Amino acid sequence: MNKIITLCVIVICICVIVLGNIHWKQKISSAQVQALEKKTEAPAAAKEEPEWMAQAAAFPKPIIEKMNLFKETKKPVQIVAVGSESTPTDPAGWPQLVENNLNKAYGQDMFSLNVLSYREGTTITFISKNYVEQVSKFKPDIIIFEPFTLNDNGKVGLPNSLKNMKQIIGSFKKENPSAVIYLQPPHPIFNATHYPKDVEALKAFAKENKLTYLDHWANWPDQKDEKIKNLLTENQAAPNAEGNKIWADYLTKYFVKTAE
Repeated sequence: MNKIITLCVIVICICVIVLGNIHWKQKISSAQVQALEKKTEAPAAAKEEPEWMAQAAAFPKPIIEKMNLFKETKKPVQIVAVGSESTPTDPAGWPQLVENNLNKAYGQDMFSLNVLSYREGTTITFISKNYVEQVSKFKPDIIIFEPFTLNDNGKVGLPNSLKNMKQIIGSFKKENPSAVIYLQPPHPIFNATHYPKDVEALKAFAKENKLTYLDHWANWPDQKDEKIKNLLTENQAAPNAEGNKIWADYLTKYFVKTAE
């Protein structure tokens, strides 16, 4: 009798061991399958970019980051447009048109554009009166500088004008180290002789100093074409409403890229 009981116990033990082993192998196999499935699962979808992102190719990364944070911070990208009478403060001026267009493209109030217009300013007066401080008060993220090239013409002399521009740009960078600086010429005028050469020198200056040059002259008629008179005020000191629109259209197309 004892032998039978012992035999039964042995058989039961063997069955338990075998069944346990089978169960363990099944558990391991199941875990391996689950691990494999996890590996083959598609990665989580990347964070969806805002609709305006494709249009913002012209902006450097720090500006795009600030644009991305706008919904949370409500702090707009601060632009300061600085220049002569060619950079007007009135609602029909190119700065106001550009601000309207940027906010239309990227979202209301994402950009705030302030204008500092010095009617008879030159690079000399800008330095001597320390107008850089007025620019810095706005804590600009972007500075669009029209550096008095037309006003300097015939008064300051090209070598001095370029030297002064370099000093002004240096002051901008010192006072606003994170600001992005763009250079652009004033408006073209009809049939000028020396002024276009000064503008070419400004373009070369921008390239030499690794600054983006906003060549809005590409949107205007040739400066020898009398049609250009119809786009300027009577004394050619500033663009009129149509001239401002031409200027603003160029800047808008630069800052708001569209699919080709």
